[in-house]
Amino acid sequence: MAEEKVRRGAEALELLFARPDASGRMELPADPLLRRLAGAFSSAGVETPAPGAARAADYLNALHRELPVGENFASLLMGRIFETFIEHRVLPADLAAENWSADTRFLLETAAALLDGAAALPETLPEAERRRVLPASLALFAGFRPLDPGSKEALDALAAELAEHDRFRTHRVFRAIGGKFIPSEVNSAKPVDRFYGYEGVRKAFAHHFRAFSRGRSNLPLLINSLPGHGKTSLTVSYALDQPELVLVLPDPEALERGWSELVAPLVARPDHKFVLFFDDIDPRTTDWYNFRTHVGGAFSLPPNIMPVLAANYEFPANILSRGRKVSFPVFDEIRCTEMVEDFLKTFGMKKIPKNLVSMIAADYTEEFGQKLFTELSPRSLIRYLSIYEHDRIKRKTMVELSFGPMITRPDAELFHEFNIELMRSLYGEEYIRRLLKAQLKELE
Repeated sequence: MAEEKVRRGAEALELLFARPDASGRMELPADPLLRRLAGAFSSAGVETPAPGAARAADYLNALHRELPVGENFASLLMGRIFETFIEHRVLPADLAAENWSADTRFLLETAAALLDGAAALPETLPEAERRRVLPASLALFAGFRPLDPGSKEALDALAAELAEHDRFRTHRVFRAIGGKFIPSEVNSAKPVDRFYGYEGVRKAFAHHFRAFSRGRSNLPLLINSLPGHGKTSLTVSYALDQPELVLVLPDPEALERGWSELVAPLVARPDHKFVLFFDDIDPRTTDWYNFRTHVGGAFSLPPNIMPVLAANYEFPANILSRGRKVSFPVFDEIRCTEMVEDFLKTFGMKKIPKNLVSMIAADYTEEFGQKLFTELSPRSLIRYLSIYEHDRIKRKTMVELSFGPMITRPDAELFHEFNIELMRSLYGEEYIRRLLKAQLKELE
């Protein structure tokens, strides 16, 4: 009986995962776990293998060696089965349906046969073969339980369990690397109410991500600013603030090569909405052909995908016409005091004393002058303000100074000089000349 289950399991494994190659032979993907399992299935009941041939014990021990540390084999196999269902356009909603389609039932019965075969595999090992298997290798199969492919109750439980292996349900942030979506964590995510100043920019972010989450628009978001203004942290936080959105972080090169390969697996998941965040790109050197073709060009952008592009430079006109532009105003003494005032509101202060705001902003610029920060930017200001959340003495000192006879103010010239030098290093001398010319014209 166990041998028959293993035979059916081997057939189910090939049916679910193998594909015809160029010569017409059925071939499993280059996945060591699937290939080792297939080898174990094919050699499990062999008493005397041919000289030099791999034995069941060899496949099982190899499976143990190649399993990622800390991972559960049964869970990994369930995840791969779920992805096969997606390839056949069977979504979690289809699995949860009261009445399955014929295709859904067929795939569930096949998956049940595979899992039932894996549960029976250790029973088919001859005694001589069992002695060659690492106990840890046999323990890999402890997570499998017998499944009757003909039982509606068993298939119901399997359908529910498979739906739990939806990676886009269990994780919300992914790195897209080499055609794979790898769950990731981002350390720049924080609650959206922990951003200060730049009210117009924050409102634009909130509106744009909310509109995409509600299915009203997937217009690309094109963000530019000087470094340190918060392009990355705002994008991550506002994307994750919408529970329906999944954030995907591709390599910038995917804009030029591999766009179709990146998008195709996501198009197959219309039950999720994906934000493709291309961070820190250089619009001046990017080959935009693929992007222009698939976004507002010959092809339409899939409705469940929204690209977000962030750069320190301006985007070309033929790219701006395909999305919504959000530019951060330059960080100066006015923006600095606005951020400080917003920050103080988090302490429950209903009326923010202007002198206190001025003293804190001036202290920040003084610390920059003392080389405690390398830049004047929202990023370094947030780092400076975080001190006040933990240092009661610092808070008390600044409040007392704000009632004193001498009130210092942030140095506007210091901001101007820093921004000019930063823009000169990024954009070149010609940009500075054009900027100054425009400023002089405004004074006329």
